[in-house]
Amino acid sequence: MSIDPIDSREASAAAILLLDHVAAAERAGHRRLRAAAEHFHLPDDARIDDRTAAALDAVMRAMVGGIDATVRDHAIRLLTARGQAALAQGLRGAGSPFDRVVRAGLFRDPALFGELFARVRLDAIAQGLPVMVTGAGDGPTMVARLAQSSDRLVAAAAVSMLAAQARRGGMVEGVPAAVELVRPLYARLAWWVAAALREMAGAGEQIAMVDAALAESVRRAIDAQGELVPLEVAAMRLAQAIEPQGEEVGALLAEAIGDGRLILFTALVARASGLAFERVRDLVIDPDGARLWVVLRALAVDRATIARIGFALAESEPVRDVEGFADRIDVIMEVTPDAARIALAPMALDADYHAAMLALGAAA
Repeated sequence: MSIDPIDSREASAAAILLLDHVAAAERAGHRRLRAAAEHFHLPDDARIDDRTAAALDAVMRAMVGGIDATVRDHAIRLLTARGQAALAQGLRGAGSPFDRVVRAGLFRDPALFGELFARVRLDAIAQGLPVMVTGAGDGPTMVARLAQSSDRLVAAAAVSMLAAQARRGGMVEGVPAAVELVRPLYARLAWWVAAALREMAGAGEQIAMVDAALAESVRRAIDAQGELVPLEVAAMRLAQAIEPQGEEVGALLAEAIGDGRLILFTALVARASGLAFERVRDLVIDPDGARLWVVLRALAVDRATIARIGFALAESEPVRDVEGFADRIDVIMEVTPDAARIALAPMALDADYHAAMLALGAAA
């Protein structure tokens, strides 16, 4: 049996490729081992359950897909209009940038991951809430009722929230009708998607033309996104328009939780307490609940309303201890509004300042 001789230049090239692959495989193996070790040593209360992980993956894919469609389509139009049909075709044929940006660590950014994780958790809790509205089905839901308010500011804010809610769930040809993120997070996501598309476009020496088209497309997308009102912002504007006072706070919170409007519930608590929406949202999604009960006591919410909220949240998530909450309600009510406000004072500080305080405390 004879073996055909191999050109020494081809052998050298193949050897170099093999050695490069070995080095890459070594790095990949090290990353996998490190990730496995980190996952193994996670405490149980820090692990993400399969349902949340699947929902997070879906949200991440949807956001990347939505921005990909917006940026890619406009860049293709620009390249075509500039007489660069081959470059446009290369960009059109590039695959999805999702896996690339994930491997590069886009969603390890604490601000971006924290926002998406909190949204997924809040949505999951809201879906599990029992419907407790008196006469449910016989009249408009809470926000729809507010949209009919005689107060024009309240009505307009409620209509805006309804529109934001509909937009968030909307899909067009398999991608989100809109990607709702605050401008800094949207911009970060858009630039990463553009960079991944650049890699996959196969433009070679003509990469500058692709760069120009992608950069223009990203800037256009960021400017257009600034006109959208995210659901969380719309909820805060509605809470501001309502401006609940005294005993109105408890009644509105009970109605919001009973109607399954957990984002509006969060916004109402944030507005009444003076805390940031994101800070209150963290309390709402925390299964322990202790911080949320103290916030509600700072607002002088009565026992019946706190019990209603607590049992509704406990029913929405099996991980919450409903019996423990029942045993704790007496202790919760012993906390005076003044004592609760003093205990919560650090949470009203600048977010970065408060985060630094927590970090120093954890390292002590």
